[in-house]
Amino acid sequence: MNNSTKLTYGITGLAAFYIYFNRNPNREIQQGIVSPTDGFIEKIENNRIDIFIGLLDVHYQRAPISGTIIDIQDFPSENKNIIIIESPIITITVERRGGILARSVRTFISIGDYVEKGTIIGRILLGSHTAIYPIYNPIVKVNERILSGQTIGNE
Repeated sequence: MNNSTKLTYGITGLAAFYIYFNRNPNREIQQGIVSPTDGFIEKIENNRIDIFIGLLDVHYQRAPISGTIIDIQDFPSENKNIIIIESPIITITVERRGGILARSVRTFISIGDYVEKGTIIGRILLGSHTAIYPIYNPIVKVNERILSGQTIGNE
């Protein structure tokens, strides 16, 4: 194999990974409070669910409930962002944290916006963790694999 062929394979491989990594598949949004992200349930404690986002997971986050964005807090030094969504029934906080490699937590909504459950609210580039709270009636378990839009608790 000559150098030109190796370069072509390398560029093709990088392009394929870039397309795969940046995918945003359509999801059927389920009932109840839904997961804001793909990943594995890392911890359930004090009405809080922590989700680990793996390198090959979808890195977009979705609104876990329909409601109004009442607050967005950015903590650049901690590579963290908090989004608070209020519905007539419950107020939910989505906390997004980038990992060591991820230095970018992007938010696609603003305070005052109304979002439908399942709406894309942001993205973590090379994301690491997302937490959602309070979840009083979780129906997921630690180490369970979940997808964004999948029910994780009841309102």
